[in-house]
Amino acid sequence: MNTARIGLACGALIAASIALSAIHPWGSLRSGVGSNSPLLQGSNAPEDIRRVLEKKCGDCHSEKTHYPAYSRLAPVSWMIEHDIHEARGRLDLSRWQDYTDDARVDLLTRIASESRSGEMPLRQYLILHPDNRLTTQEQQQIYDWAKAERRRIRQQLSGNSGKPTLGSRTEKP
Repeated sequence: MNTARIGLACGALIAASIALSAIHPWGSLRSGVGSNSPLLQGSNAPEDIRRVLEKKCGDCHSEKTHYPAYSRLAPVSWMIEHDIHEARGRLDLSRWQDYTDDARVDLLTRIASESRSGEMPLRQYLILHPDNRLTTQEQQQIYDWAKAERRRIRQQLSGNSGKPTLGSRTEKP
């Protein structure tokens, strides 16, 4: 193959990637980017926990996503948007106040478990963002906060209803 054909093929691929970048199969996720509302609004999260969650979890689990330059070209943009769409579907820290108390308890259980076990952040994310790996201390801080916040919500629920809630006698991770 000669150099002209290689150049033409590369140019065609770049043009196709740019053209396909206008297609967003999971909707325009960038529209809410930069939201000024604080993460975990309505929770009792200390500022250090908010900072850790914003820096290390917020790219996927909030509307405060920082999109790198390479995320604008298809098909990479589609993979990134898919991951963010899935992550926000499971937990959106920007919309914490919109979750019911029962949903918050479930989410706090998952946050504690997945941060402590190292399941989050995902490995494929850490390949390009190694600084976002949770330290052992951060894992413990998130776990302790999630446990305490879950306990607070359960106490609030049992105080409001006058009867204990499911699981209020036992603590889960």
